Amino acid sequence: MSPDRKSRLKRVRAKRKSTAQRQPAAPRRIDPPAAKVGSRAVDGSFPIVGIGSSAGGLTALGEFFAAAPPDMGVAFVVVSHQPSGHVSLLPDLLQKHTAMPVVEATDGMRVAPNHVYLSTPGRTLAVLNGVLHVMDPHPDGRVALPIDYFFRSLADDQGDRAIGVILSGTGTDGTLGLRAIKAHAGMTMAQEAQTARYAGMPESAIRSGAVDYVRPAGSIVEQIRLFLTGVASRDAQRLAGDSPALGRIFVALRDRTGHDFSVHKVSTSRRRIERRMNVHQIDTIDEYLRYLQINPQEIDALFRELLIGVTSFFRAPAAFDALAGKGLPKLLDSRPDGTDVRVWVPGCSTGEEAYSLAILLREYLGAQKRSLRVQIFATDLDRTAIETARAGVYPSGIIGDLAPGRLQRWFVQEDSRYRVTKDIRELVIFAPHDLLMDPPFTKLDLISCRNLLIYLESRAQRRLMPLFHYALKPAGLLFLGASESVDRHEDLFSTVDRKWKIFRRVNVRRQLLEGFPIGHGKTRTVEAPPADRREVPETPALATLVERTLTTRSGQSGVVVDKRGKTLYVAGRAREYLEPGAGEPTHNLLTMAREGLRGDLTAALRQAARTGGEAVRRGVRATVNGGIRFVNIAVTPITKPKPLRGLFLVTFETVPGAGPRRLRGRDRQPARSARPAGAALVNDLRDTKERLQHSLEETQAYNEEVTSANEELQSANEELQSANEELETGREEMQSLNEELATVNAELTSKVDDLADAQSDLQNLLNSADTATIFLDPDLNIKRFTPAVRTVVNLIESDLGRPLSDITSKLEGPPLMDDAREVLQSLVSRTREIRSAAGTWYLMRALPYRTVTNTIGGVILTFADVTASKQAEAVLREAQAYFESIVQTVREPLVILDREFRVVSANGAFYETFAITPAETERQLIYGLGNGGWDMPRLRELLEKILPTNSRFDRFEIEHVFPGVGRKVVVLNARRLERQIGLPGLILLAMEVKA
Repeated sequence: MSPDRKSRLKRVRAKRKSTAQRQPAAPRRIDPPAAKVGSRAVDGSFPIVGIGSSAGGLTALGEFFAAAPPDMGVAFVVVSHQPSGHVSLLPDLLQKHTAMPVVEATDGMRVAPNHVYLSTPGRTLAVLNGVLHVMDPHPDGRVALPIDYFFRSLADDQGDRAIGVILSGTGTDGTLGLRAIKAHAGMTMAQEAQTARYAGMPESAIRSGAVDYVRPAGSIVEQIRLFLTGVASRDAQRLAGDSPALGRIFVALRDRTGHDFSVHKVSTSRRRIERRMNVHQIDTIDEYLRYLQINPQEIDALFRELLIGVTSFFRAPAAFDALAGKGLPKLLDSRPDGTDVRVWVPGCSTGEEAYSLAILLREYLGAQKRSLRVQIFATDLDRTAIETARAGVYPSGIIGDLAPGRLQRWFVQEDSRYRVTKDIRELVIFAPHDLLMDPPFTKLDLISCRNLLIYLESRAQRRLMPLFHYALKPAGLLFLGASESVDRHEDLFSTVDRKWKIFRRVNVRRQLLEGFPIGHGKTRTVEAPPADRREVPETPALATLVERTLTTRSGQSGVVVDKRGKTLYVAGRAREYLEPGAGEPTHNLLTMAREGLRGDLTAALRQAARTGGEAVRRGVRATVNGGIRFVNIAVTPITKPKPLRGLFLVTFETVPGAGPRRLRGRDRQPARSARPAGAALVNDLRDTKERLQHSLEETQAYNEEVTSANEELQSANEELQSANEELETGREEMQSLNEELATVNAELTSKVDDLADAQSDLQNLLNSADTATIFLDPDLNIKRFTPAVRTVVNLIESDLGRPLSDITSKLEGPPLMDDAREVLQSLVSRTREIRSAAGTWYLMRALPYRTVTNTIGGVILTFADVTASKQAEAVLREAQAYFESIVQTVREPLVILDREFRVVSANGAFYETFAITPAETERQLIYGLGNGGWDMPRLRELLEKILPTNSRFDRFEIEHVFPGVGRKVVVLNARRLERQIGLPGLILLAMEVKA
């Protein structure tokens, strides 16, 4: 680094340090001008923008802050992936792009507007009451992803003022954090994947559905400004809880989705609707209503927004510990092995809660060495969330929610995501279900409904508690969230753990179950077949309509039914005319009608349904409570309001002056015998004629329809005959063409089969060889790779098609791109040994990819692990050096010979004793040393005859005149050295010189 750059960095660091030191515990508020977007709240608070980035994020951050005005009135907190102990230059680099102070966050630092704060390398950052805190690692070893951790903290602290932005980076960090911000009605954004250097983090966030805006990095600031400007202008015109517009939105939601959100807490729904208005920059509720009418997809988005899918694995771990310690022993310990354990998780969202219970039950049963069949039903309104839950694949951010042991045992890592193991997924059945509208699951041992009731109005909560009591088995458990309780229903549940809201079902007899049909004007259709399901308004609205209709009919009673006669509402004293029959209960009006009414009711209902007008039957004779009563029946189609269209109001009016008359003694006969026979016959004849007339009319209409259809069929038959003749001609032509195509198809099928076999052979060859291989196309983009290559280069499936230069490798030395480019240019293969950062050695071969037509289709890179060979080579060199050091240390002359008796090496004592040099000795026959002076018959006999048979000889004396040293008596000792790795043996010849 140049001296100028060093001095410049020192100045910037000194300025940053002084800026951080000037941060007081409660700094003076830097209020932006009134027109600035940051001044959105009446109390002077300001938004905090959390920015997450990783690999390739420096460029994106530079573009972001270059577009950010210094007086925007917003605080920015940048969280990035940096290793612990790393000295970050990011503050100095970002300071070049913004006039705002850029400081590294410290523990206890209060956030101020128009400042940029950077996370500490290797530590997680949190915010509480606008104060930053640097957090220590979790004690049980779990590692929270830094962006997810800060975003969740930001959502909890700032609520709807939180803004989350995801920029370039690898992996899935930040996805779960954006979900939390969106759940608190904050705003979320992500960089366009096409503009990100590494698109892993933005793509993961966008796929999750948690992102409101997708923009290039340089355009995100402008979108934030527009969003905050709209928020400031709408703060003064918040939606009122009783606003008629709110009701119209609920109607639109119900018409589109079939679900009634009027039972949700108005405050929560209002915040969600306002958030959607902020996202679309819509100022008034009337404009938003028009936007909903024009864009039905916005209704779907609002539907998902209102569901508030905030969840995580083992949310509130202490609650699960309490369930395992206090609830499960009482529930399961007395169960015999092989029995079923049924669990229901309503409002399961994306499945984390259901899988947490499955893991908890498996762990508990495994620790107790019990064998019970666990079946968990997990339900939710959101079908998209249900599909996500069924897949069981979650972002890597879940590692912050799970202990390392659980993560390793119950999850399988797939690239940057984690999948729940198959044995846990098989325990859970996910299904769409409306908790308030659909029948509940029954015979349950445990219901876990955590953090769902807090979003419902009290009247809905009052309906659900008896419903849960009905669904549970005796002594079954109810598991609620920390802010929920069974208040007003203490008679139904006893407390197991008050702090963590675990309750046990109490066996009490319930007379009425609100929300189920009870036959006194509060019936509700919860068991209708799917094809005939209709939304019926809440009872008060229906009762008001019925009472308003009956005000013109003094003394009448009424029943609301559908076209099939199913009873939906009973008003007044209409039940006097209804009598449930024996057997299973029914809600069909025609089945429950008293004696004498059924025929006229059937005819009137059919007439009203056919004509669309009112159908009246007068003076109908009925048996009521043992007496005779004459009744006027009227069936009126309901046309207003719109949600009730298609229903019918059936009213009963007692005929004045013909009150009930008791039947006695012999007169206790069927009702028709109580009046003179003539009058009875007249009434019967009239009824029969009317019914016959209706039947004739229906039959005549049916015959006319059949006649018309028959004429149409005859005409169509003639046309078909003409078309058939044309088709017959075309068939012959097609037959010949088909034969040709069949021949071609057979050839192609054979080639496809051969190609599939070759592909299978190639795939099996690559897998069995376990050789790391990368196939590159002529542009040096990645075309294919084997699984083993992941140990050498950081590759995932989504990298196919990317340039090799974009991929980071784990190898030392020159980039692989250089070898690939040189091979492609020279068409000559290259081989070199390279070492990885982990110390593994590979033999890398780069060779041209030649097609069957001998054209160059790219480059192949193979990596063979030669670590073992390198280690063996090092051991061999070490052993050789060790052996040579021993040989050189011995004072007696030593000579090592090969099988041909050539000198391989000798020690210094040999050269000194016999006055000979290494150049004259090595690789020479021992007999030829000293110009043939070592050619002794006795030495030949020892080496060529005795040593081969005995493998050794000891203390053989030879007296000989050696060239240059004279006569010497030499004692010879020899050993044959056999080597085990296929190399020729050696002979060690040791000499002891006596004189």
